[in-house]
Amino acid sequence: MSVVDIVPRVLKGSGLRATALRGTVWTTTGFGLQYMIRLLSTLVLTRLLAPEVFGLMSLASVFMMALSLLSDLGTVPSVIRSPRGDDPEFLRTAWTIQAIRGVGITIVLCLLAWPISRIYDEPVLFPLLCALSVSSSIKGVTSISSATCRRKMQLGRLTLLGLLVQVGTTALNVLVAWYLQNVWALVIGGLLGACLQLFLSYRMLPPFEHRFRLERDALVEIVTFGRWILLATLMTYFAGQGNKALMGFLIPLDTLGLITIATTMSWALGDLVVRILESVAFPTLSRISGERPKDFPAVMRKMKIFIFAGTLPVFAALSFLAEPLVRFLYDPRYSDAGGYLALLALNGAISVLCMPYLSALLAKGDSRAHSVAQSCSAVLCISGLWIGFQLAGVHGMIAGLGAGTMFVLPISAGLSRRYGMVTPWIDIVAATTIVVVYAFRFQAVYFG
Repeated sequence: MSVVDIVPRVLKGSGLRATALRGTVWTTTGFGLQYMIRLLSTLVLTRLLAPEVFGLMSLASVFMMALSLLSDLGTVPSVIRSPRGDDPEFLRTAWTIQAIRGVGITIVLCLLAWPISRIYDEPVLFPLLCALSVSSSIKGVTSISSATCRRKMQLGRLTLLGLLVQVGTTALNVLVAWYLQNVWALVIGGLLGACLQLFLSYRMLPPFEHRFRLERDALVEIVTFGRWILLATLMTYFAGQGNKALMGFLIPLDTLGLITIATTMSWALGDLVVRILESVAFPTLSRISGERPKDFPAVMRKMKIFIFAGTLPVFAALSFLAEPLVRFLYDPRYSDAGGYLALLALNGAISVLCMPYLSALLAKGDSRAHSVAQSCSAVLCISGLWIGFQLAGVHGMIAGLGAGTMFVLPISAGLSRRYGMVTPWIDIVAATTIVVVYAFRFQAVYFG
């Protein structure tokens, strides 16, 4: 039987492997299309808006993301891994927590908007943050059916919904940017996109009778699991989005805008890995951990080989092609983003090294170890960013961020040893290769 005959049969199966493969196909296809739309949107918007606009929006999103992560109790992971994940009362409790959280983010961000605008000496941040905060309340009441679809790895509707939201938001952003040609175009487009997502989540996803409900047992389970998720997401913020807050003090807004553009390009593949891990690997590993725990290390090893072989060479290629690619895609105002992209692409490769361990720890229900790894990541990344800037300016800042991320690999591997899923030789070969390539590209960008 040929591969052409086997693949459709595997994808149509009802087993865990077939479900995971279908989820991977849906996730990859949807992401590829969404990224093409996002790239097209960026190309159009960079011709309508100045780099300072993207820098200002990036700075505003730092605080929006901060409050989002600071209040994250892991409702979606709780639904995915809980034995009660299909219980209506559990789902209503998760949705109620999600809605309360959204309103809380809006209120707190409005209260913080004025002090933040004073700290950065950017008066426009005050109304900007107040307007952006409304999107949290809108997203808070989106249908909980999205979590149910992730639990069952029924990703077709989620993929289609994401594509429609992406297309609609992009069209709105471009239209408003053409008319206003300032930062408010991105704010208005984002709010309209959130409303579109809310509407489609109730129209396209499986129906569910949403009611405000806080069942005691469900609440205790979500909070008990989510307290470590809360710490982990807080540390994720400091390791990821938090570095932009520090960059806002160290570099001009136009440079921050260029780094934001480069980050969007460099993290495309990393974002795909994150989505596959969240939508496919996490539910799959959770089921294997509960049903066939002896198979967990072998599945983990195969997953790592698949992810590393499919992504690390692409990150390296993007690093070498970064400068001509930016010159081809963007106008001369954005040319410096090429050097930043060359290093940020390799930072993405380093981040991918740690992801399988972090996802596996959550699948094992060890949210505490996951939060410890993320806490170490936050301290190391912020420290690396600051030291790198002092030594070699903007390029050193990006390289320091990558160096801090690299040290998270042995930490996450050490925390995973108790589960017998560490693959030292795969980690050593991959990390060594990235370090060699990084050294070569850094000297070419910094001294070139």
